[in-house]
Amino acid sequence: MPLESRKATHIAAVLPKTWAGRQKTVMLVSEVGGAQSYAAASVIFRPLAAPDPTVADERGQPPRRIADTIMIAPTTLSLVGVIFVADTPTATLAAVAAAPKYEIVEAVPAGIIPGGTHQRVLLRRLR
Repeated sequence: MPLESRKATHIAAVLPKTWAGRQKTVMLVSEVGGAQSYAAASVIFRPLAAPDPTVADERGQPPRRIADTIMIAPTTLSLVGVIFVADTPTATLAAVAAAPKYEIVEAVPAGIIPGGTHQRVLLRRLR
């Protein structure tokens, strides 16, 4: 059953309400010409559950963890050129250096509307 324009409009109108109170500000760190630049982004940031090591994967091997955190971001947020995500709301060198940092493993548009209602971004913590 195709999605009617009226329903798509309703979904787009309800989305900000579902995001309210669940967002946090993180810094997207990009590098241009050898200098790092910071861009603040309001996203939903959650840890992923660890896989059960006693349950084998489809190859019969212990499961490997691809990502340890998921970031739900708006589709309007561009991740082009982002080298890592810093879990801090402050855009200073000291704050970014002290904050936990995550590399982007995969960013996929997701949602019921064609083209997606959000981006599902898998992150791996940098140690």
